[in-house]
Amino acid sequence: MRKSLIILSIILIIGFIGLASFKSPDQSMFLKISQALELYGSVFKEVTLHYVDEIDPLRIVKNSTKAILEDLDPYSEVLENNEGDDYELLTTNSYAGFGMVVGIMNGKLTIAELYDGYSAKRSGMRSGDHILMIDTLHVLYDTTNIIRKFTRGPIGGKVRIALLRDGRQDTIRLTLVRESIKIQSLGYSGFINDSIGYIHIQRFSTSTPDEVKRTVMSFRIKNPRLAGIIIDVRDNPGGLLESAVGVCDIFLPQNSPIVLTKGRTRDDERVYTSQSVPIEPEIPVSIIINGESASASEVLAGAFQDLDRGIIIGEQSYGKGLVQSILNLPGETALKLTTARYYTPSGRCIQKLVSKSEISDSVTAEKDAVFYTKSGRIVKARHGIAPDTNVIFYHSHPIIKALDKQNVFFRFASFYCSSLDSLPANWQAKEIDFTKFIKWLTNQSTIIFPEPYASLNTSIFLAQQNGYSKQYVKSIENIKTFAVKDIKKSLLKGKKEVLELLSEQILSRFLSEKKMGEFKVEKDALLKKTALLLSSEHYKQLLHSKTVIHGSH
Repeated sequence: MRKSLIILSIILIIGFIGLASFKSPDQSMFLKISQALELYGSVFKEVTLHYVDEIDPLRIVKNSTKAILEDLDPYSEVLENNEGDDYELLTTNSYAGFGMVVGIMNGKLTIAELYDGYSAKRSGMRSGDHILMIDTLHVLYDTTNIIRKFTRGPIGGKVRIALLRDGRQDTIRLTLVRESIKIQSLGYSGFINDSIGYIHIQRFSTSTPDEVKRTVMSFRIKNPRLAGIIIDVRDNPGGLLESAVGVCDIFLPQNSPIVLTKGRTRDDERVYTSQSVPIEPEIPVSIIINGESASASEVLAGAFQDLDRGIIIGEQSYGKGLVQSILNLPGETALKLTTARYYTPSGRCIQKLVSKSEISDSVTAEKDAVFYTKSGRIVKARHGIAPDTNVIFYHSHPIIKALDKQNVFFRFASFYCSSLDSLPANWQAKEIDFTKFIKWLTNQSTIIFPEPYASLNTSIFLAQQNGYSKQYVKSIENIKTFAVKDIKKSLLKGKKEVLELLSEQILSRFLSEKKMGEFKVEKDALLKKTALLLSSEHYKQLLHSKTVIHGSH
């Protein structure tokens, strides 16, 4: 109890010290802050002293702080211990580890990706393996944060790891060696055809501008008649703003505005411009985006679009246009707080509206405003970057999309490869593999199909729980039987895409990152259409079109 009162006293002291140093011309805001702190302190005091059970004051404060930040936006949060390592990774391009990416799949700690040349892959680990134990600690159903405890430490240190592999009964035991992992921000880069270069940017880190510059220069050396460059930022969540600005430097005229950040204070306002003489000022450029292209990826695409320096292909981008600052807090904690918004050169806000607090009068008014690119093209602010043209390519069936989103093809690949040590040269998934997939899929109970299929299992469960007749339950089960047949028919119609997805996932267990990059590029219909567009007159027409470029609401 005494400890609780001490913590309460510290909170109130810190609050009033903050008030004493708070400078604002708006005295009503000062009063609101004072009232809020008084209310919070009173509630905290009463809960701490009089709640029926003794509580953990620190847990209460953490939970209330989390609730405060969640009400603001999805990106503001308190970072504890080593949760700031992701930022350090972007700025140093390296970390201590084993060369593996870990995620949660079907509730289990799972290897999502392996890097060539490092301990995890050298030891025989595969994507899709589940981590059962690290040294003597059971971690199968733990969070990904547990891995950080073992990656930290001296280079050369060893860790014993036990794995489960779908399709195998035995436990796989390996010893991993901690290494300095060097992260490349570029994925596969090469030529789509003889004259169109392709660069896949996976993340924006400090090395990205130099990596892109070297790649572009190598394209020009290999083919002096280079006719265009495709920059692929699909599924790129962003990274360092300065890195995206540095990539723009390679293509945009010197002193071109690239992005503006605006916040509540003048300190949060800054215009970023291109600093260097571009090495490729005129070559046709296309940037490919999708719904997972965010933040720095959108800054890059927005600058190219507003300055008419290249065309944007693909799908509406994610819409993350908020700037976070890292503010130190007591102990080993820090506050990652949104302090500004990104605006493109034409003045459009990139951020989509995701919470009530973000819907200010200015943002609402901007949504209906008209903006213009450098050449006078009309662009609408719909929060995110909209493509300049809808290149028609094959769209997945909703069921295939739902399966892919749940990593079903990834999971089947793990099962399929469990008894294989290698694949024949030029292997591709065939009809027999499609049949195996359908059989395997039928036996999976954890897969959620899209509506209306998803509701059938719920309806059966509720009918049984609420005592409905067996006849009634049977009628729903009959509908489910027809639904399963319908799902199989849909997959049969999309067999070509299913086989391509299976091929990609199964091959990734055995091929190098470079070979997998080549495979994906070869199979990517959108890339081929984009390459043709760069070499056509339609490219110039798009850059000077007066058609309004809309985004989605």
